[in-house]
Formats: sequence, structure tokens, C-alpha cells
Amino acid sequence: MLRPIDKIKRLFSPFYALDKTIIVVLLLLAAINILVQYSANDQTFAHLINDISYLLISFILLICVANISLNQLKNIAIPFYIISLILLVTVLLFGVELHGAKRWLEIGIRIQPSELCKLSVPILLANYFCSKNTQISSWDYIVGLVIILIPFGLIAKQPDLGTGILVFASGFFVIFLAGLSWRIVGIACLSLIGATPIIWHFLHNYQQHRILTLINPQSDPLGSGYHIIQGMIAIGSGGLLGKGYLHGTQTHLDFIPEKHTDFVITVLAEEFGYIGVCTILLLYFILILRGLHIMRKANNNFAKILAGSITLSLMLYILINMGMVAGILPVVGVPLPLISYGGTATMVLMLGFGILLAIEKQNHY
Repeated sequence: MLRPIDKIKRLFSPFYALDKTIIVVLLLLAAINILVQYSANDQTFAHLINDISYLLISFILLICVANISLNQLKNIAIPFYIISLILLVTVLLFGVELHGAKRWLEIGIRIQPSELCKLSVPILLANYFCSKNTQISSWDYIVGLVIILIPFGLIAKQPDLGTGILVFASGFFVIFLAGLSWRIVGIACLSLIGATPIIWHFLHNYQQHRILTLINPQSDPLGSGYHIIQGMIAIGSGGLLGKGYLHGTQTHLDFIPEKHTDFVITVLAEEFGYIGVCTILLLYFILILRGLHIMRKANNNFAKILAGSITLSLMLYILINMGMVAGILPVVGVPLPLISYGGTATMVLMLGFGILLAIEKQNHY
């Protein structure tokens, strides 16, 4: 008969083999999320309860994924990708439209299927490239590009350029880590720059305005420049130590649009100041270092490439969100990882960390 202490150990056994640093940092970010979301939603409990529910579900998913084998992950690569595409098509046909964009499905709860592609695309690509017994050919890179462009096109159609860019980037990181040469990357970048006039033609009007506003936000201070201007005011008004928790004037006088999602860092900056922002950046930095360490120690190419893609994608999410809030990059609707409100985005992020933990766990066997 098991002693009570043995029963407790068995209950928490899935945690023992996992990277403690990542778990602790994720718990700290979750705690900061709850504090910031309570303030950003004007101290109301309705959104906060949903937020906490999503976090709890996300941590359960993380533990489940962290305890699966990488072979199981390879086996679901194709079905996961196909399901993601089916859901994207379903969104275009039957999705919920908000603010002129059709990005969500209502199935009892509201989900954003495009978020799933941030994982389904790199998992399939990593499996595809690592299944090659011979040297990767130009044809393989073309196949990889097609795998990326199909969901990218469907997401851009919603329209959701921000998520589309992140999905494209997550796939590109896999192709690059699989062996794509710097020469081809350079040619691709120059081609992209050369194709800018053509790309500009296909952008929606609001997307063009966002790019133009980046150059001069004051040209439309009450329109497309409003987000950037108010965000910079909030960040600057926080100073070194901030105005104090729940005392942010820009936040609670509703000057900041989307303050609980894309512009959530302005709430943190105004109430906790430069110190608060640096604390978040330090936690992110620790996660990125751990991710790169897991990639370096991975004992097979599939694990190495997938860990690298997940880690580099996380770094890109942070750079884009903070860049757009600070007025360095156009506003493209990219949430701040684990701090912004968003059920599907949070769960997908935690699934990604679950994969990292599964890779790290395998490294010890």
C-alpha cells in the first residue's frame, strides 16, 4: 500500500523530469498576465476569469505535450497540418467577423484557427526535411515553401497579415535551420525588396495607412496614428518605477485601444515603469536562452530544427509586438506572448513550450 507521500509524488511525477527553469518562468509570466489583465480590463472579473481559465487549460496542455514522445509528434504532423487548413477554409466560409476581419470560429467557445498554423507548419516541415535520406535538394525547398504559402495565403485572406507573417516566419526558420544557404536568403531578401511596389498594390488600404503612419504618426493623430501616439505616451509617462498598480491614467481613462491584447505592454510600462518592462524582457530572455540550449543539446535533427523554430518564433513575436507599440514597426496585430489576452494564442504558445520540454526531456535519455 502506497504511503500518502508516495501518492503525492506519483500525482506530480509528470513534473519531475521537466525543465524547472522554463516551468518557473512560465508561472511568473502567468502571474504577471493575471495582474496586468485585471488592470487592463478596468478591474472587472469577467475577462479575468476567462483569462485564468485559458491559463489553466494551457498549463494542462503543456504538461500533456511535454510527456509525449517525438515519434508521436511526427505521426501527427500531416493530420495536424490538414486539420489546420480545413479550419482556415471553414473560417473563410462560416467564421465570425469582427472589425472587418473574419478570423474566428464559434464552437461553443471562440477559437482562432490561424494560431494553430504556428505549430502545424513547423512540425510538418521539420518532419519533411528530416525524413530525407539524401541531401536536401532545391525541389525540397520548393515543397517547403508551398507548405508555408498555402496557410499564409488563407490567413492573409481573412485578412490577418500579422499572424500570416508569424506563420511564414515559423516555417522559414525550419527551412533555414534545415540547411538553406545564406546566399539564397540574401537573394530572397533582395527579391522581396524589389517586389515591394507589387506587394504594396495587394495590401488593404488600412495596411497601407499603418505603414505610412509609422513614418509620421502625427499625420493622422486621431486615426491610424492614434494607437502609436497613445502607446508612446503611456510608455513614457511610466518613467522608471511607474505610476503604481491600477493607477495608470492612460490605461484607465481609455486612451489606449486594445490595451488588453496588442498594446498590453503599455499598461505594464505605465504602472510598473521601466523596471517592469525590463523584468518582462529578462523573463523572455531566460526562455529564449533555455530554448537555444535545448536546441543545441538535441540528439536528432527533427528535435534540433523544431526547437530552434519555436525559440526563434518566440523571439520574433516579442520583437514585433514591442516594436509596433514603440512606433518602430507598423501595427500588425501581434499579441505579446503570454501577457496579452487571447485563448487560442496562449494555448498554442504553451503547446510550443510543451514541445520544447518534451525535447529537453528526451535529451536525457
